This record gives sequence, C-alpha cells and structure tokens, in this order.
Amino acid sequence: MSAATAEGATSLADEPRSDDSYTAALAIKALFFDFDGVLWDSETAGLESWRETYAEYGQQLSLDRYATRLGTLGGADLIGELQRLAGTPLDRETVELRRWERKMELVRRLKPRPGILDYIAEGRERGLCVALVSTDDTEWIMTGLNILGLRDAFDFIECAEGVRSLAKPSPALYLSALDRLQLSVDQAIAIEDSPNGIHAAKAAGLFCLGYANDVTRQLDLSEADVVVDSLDDLPLSQALRIATPM
Repeated sequence: MSAATAEGATSLADEPRSDDSYTAALAIKALFFDFDGVLWDSETAGLESWRETYAEYGQQLSLDRYATRLGTLGGADLIGELQRLAGTPLDRETVELRRWERKMELVRRLKPRPGILDYIAEGRERGLCVALVSTDDTEWIMTGLNILGLRDAFDFIECAEGVRSLAKPSPALYLSALDRLQLSVDQAIAIEDSPNGIHAAKAAGLFCLGYANDVTRQLDLSEADVVVDSLDDLPLSQALRIATPM
C-alpha cells in the first residue's frame, strides 16, 4: 500500500470490508512503537537544544544536518561541524554536557503524544503485545518512560544498546522482536516517525504507520504505508483494518 494521509487513511478504513475490527485484531498480534519522536516529541527538544548551542557561537543548524541523526546511531558530527563553522577549538565534552542539560530541561516538560495512551490501552484490551523497538539504549528509554509515567506500559523493549549494526535503518531490531514473539511480518504493526525508522520497519516486511512530529513532518515519510500527524486522527480499530491483509 502506498503512503496515505490521515484523511485518506480514514476514508480507506471506512470502506466496507469483509473483516471487521475484531477479525483484524485476531490477525494483528503486536504493536511495535518507536521511542523518540513517537511516544514523546523529544526530537523537537533535541533540535531546539542543538540550535541554541549553535546560536551561542553565531551559527545556524539546518534541519537536514540534524535529521541525519534521527532514529539511528551516528549521523552528522554536530559538534565537529560547529567547531569548523565557528573557526575556533571547542571543548567537546563541555559543549555536549551543556547541550544535554538543556535537552533534559526541555524533555522533562513533555507528555505522551496525542493518541499514544489510547493506542496502548486499546492494544491491551484487544490482547495485543505492546512493545518498544528503538535504536536508543535502555538507560535513555527508561529515563523517558519514567518522565512519561509509562515505565510499566510495555511488554518488552528491543533496543540497539549502542550496537550500530542493529540500529535503524537496519531491520534487525524488528526482526528480533518478531522472532521473540514467533510472529510473521503480517502479524504486527510498526509505528515510526523518521525516515530511518520507517525504512527499518518496511525492510523487515512490516506494515508501518508513520506518526509525523513537528520535526519529521518536514522530512520524506512516504515509505510508510500511512502517515498521520496525530494518532487521534486514526483510531487503532481503523489502523488494524488497514493493516490487515485482504
């Protein structure tokens, strides 16, 4: 299925189908959530903290450079690039610590993104496995879950723990999650916000619901099967019908 907007996804979900949402839920066994940018808008906080850091040295950070780091390990060396632009040596550790403290100040204000709590609750009610599949490490994920009050919301966490070969856009984490549950690719839905995450889900063969945020809606998310700006625009019952094979 090609990518669709929220409005298009809703109309598609409303088309008559021989399988209702109950039958769809029988086919789909798991919901795989990405972490940063999906559960909370930490990507915007990250971008703001980096742009403020660049501004301290009279420089600007483009979205394109920041986007290389979204949903993966590695990407642009933003401190190295800042040092070159500023034309002066920087104490990398000091700059990064100050930037990180600012990011933490911003993320501590965040709450779960719209529709997240409803998806988790309804997934539970339907008997689905609800899991996190993220390039991040356990320490950062648990920090975020504690801030959001979601520490015990997920059945398991599949994460890269700093291993680049596992990081998205590789499908490795999704394939491992499927293997853990002994599920086939048509029995789970991935919810992703970034091009790297979407590519990982699609490379694994999964149906991917793109959940754009203030940063990633400016990027190309067209590889996702459906893209929405809010999960409130696409209730889980409709997402299940769209994702369930005919």
